[in-house]
Amino acid sequence: MASAAPAPDRPAQVPPEPRPYSLKRRLAVGASTLFALIIAVLSIGLWRYSQSAADRTYDLILSGAAISIGERIALTPEGLEIDLPTSAFEILALAPNDRVFYRIVGEGGVTLTGDADLPGLDQPPEDGTRGAIALSDGRYDGEPVRLATSWLELPGLTERTLIGVAVGQTTLARRAMRNDLFLKGLIPLAAVAAAGLFAVRTGVSLAIRPLVDIERDIRARAPNDLSPLTIAPPRESDALVGAINDFMRRLGASRDNAQSFIADVAHQLRTALFGVEGALAPQRSVSSDEQLERGRERVRRTIHLTNQLLSHAMVIHRADSPVEAEVDVAALFRRVLEDTLRGGIPDTITLGVETEPGTEGVRIAGDPVALREALRNLVDNAVRHGPADNTIVLRLATAEIGGRPALELIVADQGPGIPEADKAVVTERFVTRDDRGGSGLGLAIVAAVARSHGGRLVLRDAGGGGLEAALVVPRTAPATARAKA
Repeated sequence: MASAAPAPDRPAQVPPEPRPYSLKRRLAVGASTLFALIIAVLSIGLWRYSQSAADRTYDLILSGAAISIGERIALTPEGLEIDLPTSAFEILALAPNDRVFYRIVGEGGVTLTGDADLPGLDQPPEDGTRGAIALSDGRYDGEPVRLATSWLELPGLTERTLIGVAVGQTTLARRAMRNDLFLKGLIPLAAVAAAGLFAVRTGVSLAIRPLVDIERDIRARAPNDLSPLTIAPPRESDALVGAINDFMRRLGASRDNAQSFIADVAHQLRTALFGVEGALAPQRSVSSDEQLERGRERVRRTIHLTNQLLSHAMVIHRADSPVEAEVDVAALFRRVLEDTLRGGIPDTITLGVETEPGTEGVRIAGDPVALREALRNLVDNAVRHGPADNTIVLRLATAEIGGRPALELIVADQGPGIPEADKAVVTERFVTRDDRGGSGLGLAIVAAVARSHGGRLVLRDAGGGGLEAALVVPRTAPATARAKA
């Protein structure tokens, strides 16, 4: 039995990229929906008003005809006298397409004259409502009609006679009037809605004009032009322009630092490689063993310089992309000592750790990699510049920065120290007092780490001789300090 072939791997489905939406379209759709709702509500109100106005107009005419007919009915000694006024029907005839109906009934609902099957006079009202005109809708002869009915009490010699009068008219004219009023009111509403939509679209275009100006300004710039935007934005987009200018300022500072650093790196490596080449060049006055040793020393210095350059580049990069975590200072000291011992130091050098009371188990917010690199450079400097029987102590002490609680991560040694006049310049790149070929980057790295944590590097003379290099950092490093470093 043949086995089924394995199904081919299906390509992974890439989710579609979200399409950018149009702010103009969203506002136009929102405004159109709002205007449509407003027009709908106003149209309903306008329709009811048109219906009411048409009804009031024709109801007055219909009621007047019923009253005129009632006034021409009289009870005489000879009997009931009905004199239909032609003027009442002439007024109703002003609507030429409508038909008019009437009916007059006497006692017992007997039709005295008019259309005997005209509705509206089936039941006499109560005594308190007789004589008033009642208006109602009905159907007669297959058409909708509007009815005006009234019941009259005619005094006689012995008793009162109850007479009912009903006048009906079809509704063609009042419907035409209603439609005419509605359309004449709806046209201005539609014009107002169209003008409103045009105003909204124009207003949106004017509102986003500063964004278009910003786009044009940025697109027209040369790749190396990071100068601030000079556009005067409205208040609503002022924060956006400020954020763009701040970003370009930081980007320009990062670019300037990178260019300066690359230029210094190129110069220093070129100088170091030339030194290696010179040390390895054949010389008659120097033995081969001595020349080889000089070459090895030059190579060691070049390797150290390269490591320092990479360390400095790493610190600068981490300052631009800050990584904050809770750092256990005691564990940090322990890791630095382990790295130092692993790298190899003379047995005559003593390493130790001291902490002030109240600082046990303290933690700070910062970049653990950058802080460890800074302390390693301070310890390395102490080893390089101290005496053969040097004692190096890592000490933790409390401090303040701008009124905020801070910590001092101190590396103290028993070396010759740094003259007061040189303390201000030794933290600059490639500035060194080491006559044995130091890179001049150790303290520059430490100063960069301090700035990225919102702190500072303090160099001071130790009490018993030597130097104390204190990395002062706040217990909670602000993110803004990293961004400005």
